[in-house]
Amino acid sequence: MYTKLGYALLVFSLLLWKLDIGILWSGLCFIGACILLLPEKGRYVSPANKIVIITGCDSGFGNKLARRLDAKGFIVFAGCLAPDREGARELKESCSDRLNIVPLDVTDDWKVRGMIAEVKKKMNGNVLWAVVNNAGIAVFQEIEWCAVEQFQQLLDVNVLGVVRVTKATLPLLRQGGGRVINVASLAGRFTVPAFAAYSMSKKACIAFSDGLRQEMEKFGVRVITVEPGLYKTPIASEEYLITQNRKSWAETPSEIKDVYGEEYFESFLDTISKQMKRARSNIEEVIDQMEEAVTREDPKCRYVPHWLTYIRATILMYLPQSVTDAFFRKTYKVVGPVHGKKQ
Repeated sequence: MYTKLGYALLVFSLLLWKLDIGILWSGLCFIGACILLLPEKGRYVSPANKIVIITGCDSGFGNKLARRLDAKGFIVFAGCLAPDREGARELKESCSDRLNIVPLDVTDDWKVRGMIAEVKKKMNGNVLWAVVNNAGIAVFQEIEWCAVEQFQQLLDVNVLGVVRVTKATLPLLRQGGGRVINVASLAGRFTVPAFAAYSMSKKACIAFSDGLRQEMEKFGVRVITVEPGLYKTPIASEEYLITQNRKSWAETPSEIKDVYGEEYFESFLDTISKQMKRARSNIEEVIDQMEEAVTREDPKCRYVPHWLTYIRATILMYLPQSVTDAFFRKTYKVVGPVHGKKQ
C-alpha cells in the first residue's frame, strides 16, 4: 500500500524539479517518496473457517473477487441477480465447492433475508468475516433528460441496497469481529457533468460508510470503502451508456429537446464515448484493493485503486471549488452548440 506522505513527497519533488528550485532538494524528496511508496509489510488473516458475502457477482468486480477469494480458501457466498445465466454458471464451474451461488436482488427485502437464511444454514461453525457490497448500476446523463425514475433506481441499488444488506448481516458480523467493504467510487468525492445522479448515490454510500464505521468501532467491526475511478466494466461500457442515453433522450419532452437540439445531444454522446475510451481497463487493480480490504489484518478505511489516480484525487480535493469546476467543465466539454441557449 501507499502512504499519503509518500504521495505528497512525490508530487512535491516533481514540483521542485519543474520550478528549477534545486536538483538536490527535488532528488531527496523523490528518494523519500520512493521509500515511502514501497509496499508496507502487513499481516493477513487466515481464510480458514471464514465466510465472505459478495453482492453483484454476475460480472465485473464482484465476479473477479469471488474467484480470487475462493482460490485463497475463503467460503464465498456470491450474490447474483441472475443465478441461472452464463456469468453465475461460469463462476460456479470455475471455483471450488466452497463457493455458493445465491440469488440476490439487493432492492428486495425477501431476497436479502433469503440469502441470510442460506448463509446461516451452511455456517457449520464458521464465522461471517466480510460483506462486500459491490452490486451497483450506473447512469451517466445530463439532468434534464435523466428521468426521476432513474435517480430512484440508482438510489435503490447503490444506496438502499447497501443499507439493506449491511443491516441484515451486522448481527453475524459482530459475532466474528468482521468487516463491511462498500464499493463506492471517486464519483462520490467529485461530481462532473452528466454524473450528477450517479455521484449522488456514491456520495450517499460514502456517508453511510463513514457513519457506520464510527458506530461499529465499539464492536470491533471495521468498515472500509473502495473508491475506484472510471473503469471499463459491463455497467459502464460505451455501448451500454450510449444506448441508455438514446432511450432517455427519446422519452424526453419535446420542449426540453428543443432547448438542447439534436446536434448538442450527438456531441454529448461523442464526449461520453471519448471519456469511456480513456477509462482504465485493468480491473485487477481494483480487485487487488478489494482483496486487501478483506484479507489484511489492519486494513485502511479507504482504498483508491492505482497510485496515479490517488495522487490526482488528492490534489483535486484541496483545490478551490471554482478551480475543480473549471477543470471538469473543460475535461467533459460538449463541443456541439446548444440550440436554445438563450431560453
